[in-house]
Amino acid sequence: MKPFLRLAGFGAVGASGVLPNLAVMWLLVDHWHLHYLPAAVAATEVAICWNFVLVDFVVFRDRRGRHWAGRLARFVALNNLDLAVRLPLLALLVSWAGVDELAANLVTLVLAFALRFAVTNRFIYRPAPLPESA
Repeated sequence: MKPFLRLAGFGAVGASGVLPNLAVMWLLVDHWHLHYLPAAVAATEVAICWNFVLVDFVVFRDRRGRHWAGRLARFVALNNLDLAVRLPLLALLVSWAGVDELAANLVTLVLAFALRFAVTNRFIYRPAPLPESA
């Protein structure tokens, strides 16, 4: 797959993952009255699973060299590290800037997109090494 198409596919998967993320956060915050930070964690875990399936089967189907469990573990680790960076920003946007929880969550997701793609492309779904010339 060409790099631009892979980036576009990754973006489309990420965009589709925003829906379950925001839906879970909305449910937890507005209906179950959970604080927005733990709700963001739960919503992110749901979206991570959603995104992994689509990324693995659509975007990087030609680079699935490792066992799926290894790819999943790396994908989850990356996205949870990303979450650890996004949560303070989310708290800052909500508590200090007065941004709505759902809007602030969306802002943090969009800001982290390029870094998530770069790490996923380079380390989780590394291209196969080129064969050596004889």
